[in-house]
Amino acid sequence: MSRHWVRQVVCWLWCVGLAMPAWADLESGLKAYRAQKYDVALKEFRSLAKKGDQQAQKYLGYMYLQGQGVKTDPTQAAGWFKQSAEQGDAEAQQSLGWLYRVGNGVPQDLEKAFEWFRKSADQGNAAALTNVGYMYYTGQGARQDFTRALDAFKKAAAQGDLMAINNVGGMYQEGQGVQQNYGEALRWYTIAADKGLPLAMYNLGEFYDKGWGVPQSALNALKWYRRAAEAGNELAMERLGAIYEHGELGEQIDTKLAQEWYDKAQAVRGGQ
Repeated sequence: MSRHWVRQVVCWLWCVGLAMPAWADLESGLKAYRAQKYDVALKEFRSLAKKGDQQAQKYLGYMYLQGQGVKTDPTQAAGWFKQSAEQGDAEAQQSLGWLYRVGNGVPQDLEKAFEWFRKSADQGNAAALTNVGYMYYTGQGARQDFTRALDAFKKAAAQGDLMAINNVGGMYQEGQGVQQNYGEALRWYTIAADKGLPLAMYNLGEFYDKGWGVPQSALNALKWYRRAAEAGNELAMERLGAIYEHGELGEQIDTKLAQEWYDKAQAVRGGQ
C-alpha cells in the first residue's frame, strides 16, 4: 500500500515546455497556439498532421484534449497522440500513457500506460520517468520493484521534477529500494519544499512534528504545516485542524479555527 508521500505526475501538457519546433512551417501554428488563436493553430496543425508531422499531431492531441478551438474529444486526442507517439515523440508518448493510465479516450489499460511511459522515459522525459517510478512502486502495470522505482525517481529528480524529488525522499524515509535514512529523506524533502512543492512541505512538517532524523520542533513543524496548507495541501489542513482541536504543538485549543481548517481540507478533497 503506497503512503501519502508517493505521488505520480498527473499532468500531460503542462509537465512539458512548449518549445519552438525546429520546423519553420510549424512556427505560425505554434505562435497562434501561444496567442490562443486556436482557429488559426488548428488549421495549421491539421494540415501538417495529415501529412504525418509528429509535432503537429501532438499539438492536435493537446487541442482535442483541452477543447481548444474544437469540442473536447479525448478519443480524437488519443488518436493523434498515438500517431505522434508511434513516430517517437517523447511528450506524445507520455501523454498517451497518461490517457491509458486514467482511461480517458481509451479503455483504461495499466500495462499499455506503463509501456508508453517507459518509451518516453527511455528518451529522458522527466514526467514519464516519475510515472514509471510510481508504477514500479505500486506494482500497477508492472511488477513491483522498489529499486527500479527509486532509479526512475532519481533520474527524474536530476532534471528537477519536484514530485520525483519528493518521492526519493519518501523512499529513503521508508527504506524502500535503499537503506532507511531519515537524514537523506529530510534533505530531499527540503529541496522539493524550498522549490514550492506543497506535499514536501507537509512531509517536512511531519518530520519536525515527530522528530524523525531531526530534533523535534513545534515551531518548525507549524511553519511547514502552515506553508503546505496555504499552498493547498489537504493533509496539512487536516493536521492543523487536529492541532487546534486538541491544543497540540504548544497551540491553544481553538475549535473554531480547527473547524475552518477541516472545512478547507474537505473543500480541497471535494474539488479533486
